[in-house]
Amino acid sequence: MVHLVVPGLLWPKDSIRDVTQGLELPALASLIGRGRLERRPALPFECWLCETFGVRNDEKPYGALRLLGEGRDPGGNAWLCADPAYLRFSRNTLVIDAAGPGLTADEAERLVGALNAHLAEFGEFIAPDPQRWYLRLARAPRIATHPLSAVTGRTIEPFLPQGEEARDWRRLINEAQVLLHNHPLNAAREAEGRPMANSLWLWGAGPLQTAAAAPATHVHADQPHPKGTSFGALALGLAKLAGVPATPLPARAEDAVPHSLTLLEDLAEAAQGLDAAAWRSGLRELEARWFAPALSALKGRQLHGLRLTALGDDAIVEIAIGASDLWQFWRRPKTLADLLT
Repeated sequence: MVHLVVPGLLWPKDSIRDVTQGLELPALASLIGRGRLERRPALPFECWLCETFGVRNDEKPYGALRLLGEGRDPGGNAWLCADPAYLRFSRNTLVIDAAGPGLTADEAERLVGALNAHLAEFGEFIAPDPQRWYLRLARAPRIATHPLSAVTGRTIEPFLPQGEEARDWRRLINEAQVLLHNHPLNAAREAEGRPMANSLWLWGAGPLQTAAAAPATHVHADQPHPKGTSFGALALGLAKLAGVPATPLPARAEDAVPHSLTLLEDLAEAAQGLDAAAWRSGLRELEARWFAPALSALKGRQLHGLRLTALGDDAIVEIAIGASDLWQFWRRPKTLADLLT
């Protein structure tokens, strides 16, 4: 059994039929049509991933877990993800752009240096990756936060930190916005027509637990991911906490380690940003590289079972298919839109 996990595979249901019009995905349609389906309420992917590994804190330790996946030891400190964000106006409201500012390592170092020089009362900022920053704290703050992926493209106000100490952490965000907006680096980026790193998104303040459950015997995830998403780092951190071996994505589905959880992030950014052209292109790549080879491997009995987890804003759909299920010819192929109706 190989478990393929695809955040962003389910486009929003109000437009999925239009967006998938004319998109030929015969292997995926066969897998959906002949598989056994289970629908569950939607969750942010980071939350689904943590709960799959048995991490069920109300405020999940995304910061410490993701840092662990970066190859760093969180130690006894508390950590927040403090990711650079590009705030822009959309329909007269501020939203976080899904693509992010796209900083270089040198640019990230300069901005983090400015934050540490002026906002040291909150903790120490570090940037092991230009797109993924962290804030080291003496203790875990008493706040509730939301993953960055759950906020992108939406009005940010309802997602700002809540809880006993929320006012202090909202003040940090406000002061960081002023500092970043006025930084010469951002002024130069704005003059060149490039997105600014004009805000921070704070999330994942929970304390790190001592162990996690192992939902698979192996994890495949890319870190860093070519699309710039942070899911791979989180998956690798959870694998390390659970004591599960982890390696980069194999070239083909049939090369995946048996009983592995394989994270395919290619659609996540396009789905978050509602970039239909990029999402369709990414789906074609997944069909060619993963879904068609997996179907072929099932038919040839090189693969005895496949589980596919499709995630989106409206639902999570689990699809389980065994090699024998392919003989059920009366079960017709289904589209992605069929999963949401």
